[in-house]
Amino acid sequence: MDSCLKFRTFICLGITFLAASTGFAKNCNLIQNTRELYECALENHPDFKSASLTKESASASRDKATQWPNPELSVKSVAGENAGEKVGGTEVNLTISLTDLLVKRPALSKTGRSEEKAINVEAQEQEFKAKASVIRDLYRYRQLLNEVELVDEAIGAFEKIEQQFRSRRARGPEQDITLNLVELAQSDYQLRKNHLAVEKAEIEARFKGIFGSKFELKKELLPQLKQTWPELTLASISKNTLELRKLEAEKERFEAEKSLANAESWPKISAGPTAERTTEGPNQFNSYGFNLTVDIPIFSLNGGARNFAEKNMLKAQLQYEYALKKADLERELLIQKYKSAVESLKRSTNAESLKKKHTQIDSYFRQGLTSGSTVIEAHRQIAEFTESQHEHEMVALESLMYLNLLSEKDPSEVMK
Repeated sequence: MDSCLKFRTFICLGITFLAASTGFAKNCNLIQNTRELYECALENHPDFKSASLTKESASASRDKATQWPNPELSVKSVAGENAGEKVGGTEVNLTISLTDLLVKRPALSKTGRSEEKAINVEAQEQEFKAKASVIRDLYRYRQLLNEVELVDEAIGAFEKIEQQFRSRRARGPEQDITLNLVELAQSDYQLRKNHLAVEKAEIEARFKGIFGSKFELKKELLPQLKQTWPELTLASISKNTLELRKLEAEKERFEAEKSLANAESWPKISAGPTAERTTEGPNQFNSYGFNLTVDIPIFSLNGGARNFAEKNMLKAQLQYEYALKKADLERELLIQKYKSAVESLKRSTNAESLKKKHTQIDSYFRQGLTSGSTVIEAHRQIAEFTESQHEHEMVALESLMYLNLLSEKDPSEVMK
């Protein structure tokens, strides 16, 4: 009996280990936490998949540019009669372009490497946008749920005020004015609710497009407001922005095009072995030699193409140098935005305190200790404060995601 129990325990442990080692633990049909939700959404995100294909095409672009030139094979055969005897000959030439091999191929290789770099930067940007989009939607959806909850509470409070005033047989001018304000506030908050519902439906549609029409975003899987934010210093952040990477790749591409234009101005030289068989009556002769073909650049030296490529290279160099200077300022501005948003969040009231304020305000009104207009103003301030808090949170998140990218970290580090 003990041996049977040990065997079953061993089998269970083996299955658990196998599942963990093969990634089976992350079942996208049974998502357990925010991290799994993010990873599963990213796996099926069309832009993320497209970025992977773009990376593959980058190496293919380099291979295409660096491939060896093919040799050319030519065959010439003639036959006839001379004084009743058969005469003729067959000539076989195998040539390869030395200019393509020794001059143009290095320039083409440089072009291929620059194109590979440019495509990889494009893939990095596409991948970053896909990751940032998923993270932004997850955080924004949690914010929307909070904002909808606040709006519903405010509408409920306004309805109670309206019922209380309408139940009175006689109302004075001040009470009529308050009733009108309550009705206007109800309409305003209903418009807010409709706007939030549309934004909420857009996010749901994006996730249903990834997971299927039956997918439902559950509140317990959404990321919560970060309690601690990482401390960042200027020295720890690289200034190698995506824009700078793009311009660097473009500068290298134009440099490669200039090298290619210079290579095109060389005369085309082709060379290779030659074999010839000659027939004169019953006799046949074999001879071997060497062929050489040279283009003579009399009418064109490719000067226009070289000049055009040089101007493009100089323009790209200027843009890159300007972006290099601007990158320092952008990095400083990004850190400043991040620190400012985080500082605002640290000073802001938490969700529990807001709920207490809601309850307290409604309690004061029911006890007759405050007026209806005060309740309307209090709810308006709480709603605007919450929206401002959410805006600062998104600024902090987006800034931190890009700063993580500059630090060669994954944008998903913000969810830790």
